[in-house]
Amino acid sequence: MAELPPPRTVLVTGATGGVGSAVARRLHAEGWIVYAAHRRPADATALRDAGLEPVRLDLTDEESVHAAAEAVGPRLDGLVNSAAIMGQGPVELTPAEAWRRQFEINVIGQAAVIRALLPALRTTGGRIVNIGAVSARVPPPFFGPIAASKAALSALTQSLRAELHRQGVKVSLVEPGAMDTAIFATADKASAELGWVGSTDTQRYYAAALDAVRATAARQTPGPVEPAVNAVVRALTARRPATLYTTGRDGRALALLRFLPDGLRDRLVLRAMGLTAGAFTEAAAPVPANAPPAP
Repeated sequence: MAELPPPRTVLVTGATGGVGSAVARRLHAEGWIVYAAHRRPADATALRDAGLEPVRLDLTDEESVHAAAEAVGPRLDGLVNSAAIMGQGPVELTPAEAWRRQFEINVIGQAAVIRALLPALRTTGGRIVNIGAVSARVPPPFFGPIAASKAALSALTQSLRAELHRQGVKVSLVEPGAMDTAIFATADKASAELGWVGSTDTQRYYAAALDAVRATAARQTPGPVEPAVNAVVRALTARRPATLYTTGRDGRALALLRFLPDGLRDRLVLRAMGLTAGAFTEAAAPVPANAPPAP
C-alpha cells in the first residue's frame, strides 16, 4: 500500500482576527496543519481548541520571529502574511509615531517573517501569500498611512517574487477591498489614543472633510471576508497561482480607477467619499484629537 503524503503545513500571521482567523480555520478544515501566529499568550488556548497549532509571534521582535521559525521546523508548505494594523487620518495631522508603527508591522515585520521562514519554504517549494489592500493602488484621502504601507508591501512582494523565481517558491499578493472585520474599530481606537499633531488652526482645515467621510462611511456596508479567503486558498493550492488577486466588488472597482487620468480619478474618489468642494473649506471648530475618520 502506498504511503499517504504528510499533511500540508502553513503558518498564518494575524490568526486571531479578520482575514487571518478565517484563513486559518478554512485551511484547518481542508486538512492543513495550521501554525496560527498570535501575539498575546491568552489567545493560545482558543487557537488550540479550534484545532490549530498556536505559535507566539511579535512582528516587531526579531527574537520572537526566529523562535516562531524554530517552532515551525525545517519544512513549511505555505506562509500567509495577514497580520497588519491600519492607520488613518490626514497626512498633516498623523503623528510620526503612527507612521513608524504602521511600517514597522505592515512592512518591516512582514519582511522579517519571510526572511526567517524562507529556508523551510524553499525545502518544499512552498508558497508565500501576502495580504495587501487595493488602496495601495488608488489611495483614498485620509487613508495615506495604511495605503503607503500596503504600497510598500506590494513593492516588496513583487521584488520577492522575481528573486525567488528560480528557487521554486511562488509568491502572490491578495488585495481585498473593505471587509467586515475589526480592523477599522482597532484603527479608530489607536488613532484616538495617539491624537492629532498640528495646531488648532491647522486642524480646522480638515474638520468638515472628516465629518463628510464619517457620514459617507456610516451609510456603507463592508463586504464579507470570504472572497479574500478564497483567493488565499487558490494562491496556496493552484498549480499556477496568480501573482495578484483583487477581491470584493469595491476592491475591483477601485482598482479599475488607476487606469483613469489622475484628475478624473481624484474627482471620482472625492465624490464617492462625500468630499464636495465645501468639505475643504476651513471649519469653525477644531478637529477633536480623539476623532479619527471612520473608514
